Amino acid sequence: MASAAQEDPTPQGNKQQGTKDESKPVQKSSGETSTAGKQDTRREELLIGIPGSAEGVKKIDRNIPLDEPPQLPPNDQLKIIGKRIPRYDGKYKVSGTAKYASDVKLPGMLYAVFVNSDVPHAKIVSIDTSAAERHPAVKAVHVIEHIRGQAELQDPSKELPSRYPIVRYAGQPIAAVAATSLAAAQDAARLVKVRYETMPFVIDREKARQPDAPVIFPGPAAEKATGGGGGGPANVPQQGNVRGPAPPRRGPGTQGDVGQGFANSAAIVEAEYFTQVQTHSPLETHGVVADWKPDGLTVYASTQSTMSVRDELAEIFDLPKTKVRVLTEYMGGGFGAKFGAGNVGAMAAHLSKKAGVPVRLFCTRKEEHWATGNRPDSHQFVKIGANAEGMLQAIEWKSYGTAGVGTGAGTAGPAQNLYRCPNVHTEEYDVFTNAGPGAAMRAPGHPQGVFGLEQTIDALAEKLGIDVLEFIDKNDPSEERRVERRIGAEKFGWAQKRRKPNSDPGSVKTGVGMAQAVWYRINNMDSACEVRIHKDGSVEALSAVQDIGGGIKTVIAQVVAEELGLRPRDITVRIGDTNSPPGPPSGGSMTTGSITP
Repeated sequence: MASAAQEDPTPQGNKQQGTKDESKPVQKSSGETSTAGKQDTRREELLIGIPGSAEGVKKIDRNIPLDEPPQLPPNDQLKIIGKRIPRYDGKYKVSGTAKYASDVKLPGMLYAVFVNSDVPHAKIVSIDTSAAERHPAVKAVHVIEHIRGQAELQDPSKELPSRYPIVRYAGQPIAAVAATSLAAAQDAARLVKVRYETMPFVIDREKARQPDAPVIFPGPAAEKATGGGGGGPANVPQQGNVRGPAPPRRGPGTQGDVGQGFANSAAIVEAEYFTQVQTHSPLETHGVVADWKPDGLTVYASTQSTMSVRDELAEIFDLPKTKVRVLTEYMGGGFGAKFGAGNVGAMAAHLSKKAGVPVRLFCTRKEEHWATGNRPDSHQFVKIGANAEGMLQAIEWKSYGTAGVGTGAGTAGPAQNLYRCPNVHTEEYDVFTNAGPGAAMRAPGHPQGVFGLEQTIDALAEKLGIDVLEFIDKNDPSEERRVERRIGAEKFGWAQKRRKPNSDPGSVKTGVGMAQAVWYRINNMDSACEVRIHKDGSVEALSAVQDIGGGIKTVIAQVVAEELGLRPRDITVRIGDTNSPPGPPSGGSMTTGSITP
C-alpha cells in the first residue's frame, strides 16, 4: 500500500493565526510562499490510497511542519522497508547468546518461590511462616497483602472481614520465600502453613449462572482495563455471578430495530456456538529479576511493556518513576497477559527490598496455567438475517463467557464492526467462577466472536444461494479488505475450487472455505526513538520499546537505514530500557505503527 498521510488537524480556512511579529515567510514546496503562525509549515502533495482499489492512489495537499522529513515513497520504490533482510537479532537467538530475563544472574541473587492456595474458595484463618524463616537458606519471606490482575469489589465494605485476601481460585498466590537456591526455596515454601475456612465454590460457567450457585463476589465487582485489553468498565449490572450486559468497547451495542430487520429478511440463520478457555503458554513464563538498591529499583522483566511495569512498581512502592528502571532486551513470548508488574513483579521487589539483594521469581508452568491469565470461553447465541439480494438486515448477538475471577469475556466486537448492517443488537455477559483470571490474548474476544459470526454468515449465504465471497463483498464496507479478498481469491483459485464437487467417499470431507476478521488501528502517542549519529559516522537507535517476537529491532533498523541511506546492519539498535525514550507496548498490533513514524 502507499504511505497513508495523516489528516491535517487544522481545517481549511481556519489556520493557526499568530501575530505579525510571530509569523514569517515560508517557502512552499511548489515555490510559492505563505505566512505561518506559531509553527512554520510547508504545503506538500502527499500520496494516499490503496493500490488496486477502485479509487487507487491519489494526491492530496497538506500543511506539514518544516522540520518533518519528506513522505516515504510508495512500497515499490522503497529500498529497505518491506524488503527481505536478515532478522536483526536472529543470529543471537539461534546461537543461544541472546539473554532473556530468565537468563539474568546477578551477584548474590536469591531464588524465590510462590506459596499458592490449594483450595478454590476460602477465608485464610492464619499463615505461619516461622518454619520457612528458620530454614538456613531462606533470606526473606513476604505475605501478599493485595492480589493483582483480577476483579475487585466496587464496595470494599461488602468483603468478608479478613486479615488476608480472600482466596477465590486454586493456585492464587498467598506468599513467597526467597532462598539461596531454587531447591531450598521450594523446600522452604512447603514449610509455610496456611489454615483455611473453606467456602462453597463453582468452576462451571453454566452452573455459575444459576440463581442458587455459590457467589464468587459478595457484591458487584469490576476489573480495571489493562494495556493488553482485559478488564473493563465499572458500574455494570450484576446479578449473582452474572455481570452484564457490558457496554460495547467499539461500535454500537444497539442500532436500528432488529425485529423489523428480521421481518424484512428473506433468510434467517440462528445458531449456538461454544468456545473453550485457552491458557497462555509462552516458552518463558511470567517472571522478573528485581534488584532493590538505596538509589533505586532495577527490574529485568519478561514483559510486553517496560513502561507499564515501571509505572506500576513506582505506584506500588511510592517511588518516582526516575527511581525505577525496567530492562527487557529479549523475552520469550507474550500474547497479551504480560502487561504491568503483576503479582510476580510486586512480590520479587518486596523480597529484594527485604533481603537487600537481587531476587529472581519466575512462575512454574503450573502457575502459568493457574494464575497469569487465559482467553475466556464463550457461549454465543447468534441470529442473522438478509434480504433476497444478500444485503444484511439484522444481527442479534448474545454471549456469556467466563474469565474466572476476572472480566472481559465479551465476544461481540466483530458483530458490531465487521459488516454494514442497519439493525444490530448485542449483549455481552461475564460469568464469575472460582478459576484464575482471564487476560488479553491475541485480539481479546475477537477469535471467539469471529468463530461464531463467520460460520453464521457462511450458512446465511448458502441459504440464499449466493457465493459467500460475493455475499461478503455486498456487506463489507472496507475497501482494504475488498482488495485483500480479491488478491486472496486469485491466489487461492477460489472460483475453480468452489465449482469442484466434494466427492470424497469417507465421512471426512475436504473442501474450501473463507472467513475474515477485524482489528483496529491503535496508536500509542507516547512513542519515541532517539537516533544518535556519532563522530565516526556510526548510528545508534534507542527506545524503551520491547520485542515479543515481531522483530521490532529489525523494523527500527530498516526505517533508520531507509532515511539515512544506509544498510540495516549499519544501525545499532538498543531497545527495552526505560532509561531510553518512551516506547509503545508490544500488543494490540500497535507497536510498528506507533514507533516507526
